Amino acid sequence: MSVKKILLIGFIFVLLAAIPLTVYLVQQEQKTQSGAQQKTFLSLVQTPQTVHVGDNVKLDVIVNPGENANQVSFVKFTFTYDSTKLEPVNNNCSATGKSEAFCPNGAAFSMPPMQGPTETDGKVSVTLSTGNSVDKVIKTTTRVGTINFRAKATTKRTTVQFLNKPDTEILSIGINDQFNENVLLKIFPAIITIVDNNQPTATPTTGPAASPTPTNGPAATGTPQTTVVGPTCTSLTVDPSATGTAPYSVNLTANGQSSNSTISNVTFDFGDGQTQDATNSAGTDSVSILQSHIYNDPGDYTATATVTDASDNVSPIGNCSITISVNNGEIAIASPTATLTPLQNEQTGPRDLITIGSIGAVITVIGAILLLAL
Repeated sequence: MSVKKILLIGFIFVLLAAIPLTVYLVQQEQKTQSGAQQKTFLSLVQTPQTVHVGDNVKLDVIVNPGENANQVSFVKFTFTYDSTKLEPVNNNCSATGKSEAFCPNGAAFSMPPMQGPTETDGKVSVTLSTGNSVDKVIKTTTRVGTINFRAKATTKRTTVQFLNKPDTEILSIGINDQFNENVLLKIFPAIITIVDNNQPTATPTTGPAASPTPTNGPAATGTPQTTVVGPTCTSLTVDPSATGTAPYSVNLTANGQSSNSTISNVTFDFGDGQTQDATNSAGTDSVSILQSHIYNDPGDYTATATVTDASDNVSPIGNCSITISVNNGEIAIASPTATLTPLQNEQTGPRDLITIGSIGAVITVIGAILLLAL
């Protein structure tokens, strides 16, 4: 056999192997890009963050599906709170016609099938779903409901925090989305300060400065008032990595500053139900504090840091957060139990392989003709 024939045969084998594999990988990548993506945020938003004992506290549950990302059709969440500081309060919900602590937002977004709210001591669970209706899915940032509390006792800081997977889960209903794929990326808690009835709440001034109060003495000079600026958490980093194997030890470093006061405290919320206050380097207008923590159980945890100044002003929750993924270090083994899955969801791969095989057959015929021509 001549060298040309050997080279031609080798070339045909390369084509038969490379082209089908390339086409298949491209198809799989396109499916992944067009399917559900972990880009959705779930937040608890409460304004103002400082209330008096006896005040009602309303926390909005906000879903942000991510830009051009997901079509949210299912929201399940469980959040915890300190029952010695807060207690759920039932209000008349127009969306359900019942008196409940959690009211779904039926005006802007309707998820008729609802499970819960289920309330236990320090925990509330809710499940919302659109069913099979594609007209009611969430495509933009939306308030899906409100939870109502009453402030019971004074505290410098109490946290209302979503639990992590699988207690909190968001699903998308896109054509190429997997029905059981959790698209939740990050969760953000609410931090509330409760003061006694004789203490004024610290409300940041965001509008124009108030006019000076007239006096009987000489007119005051026209010096503009300075807008109150609270503390800011500028960054939160993790070392050695945001991914590890349980038990996983990390070092979190929070950096913060305040332009008009000194910093008294930095609070780390590790996302697994544990928090830690750090006061080293306090008393200055800027801090950089390192805090160690061990995650004993597998899961995805959203760690946050907030900065408190000497006037008890707290930095916004979402400024500093990071997601830490902890695995169990074991190789997942498929269960021998058969799963009843619609057959059409399993036919994409074989159908693609048949198409690719046809392409390979055409290439083989072309190669055979070239072989006989030599």
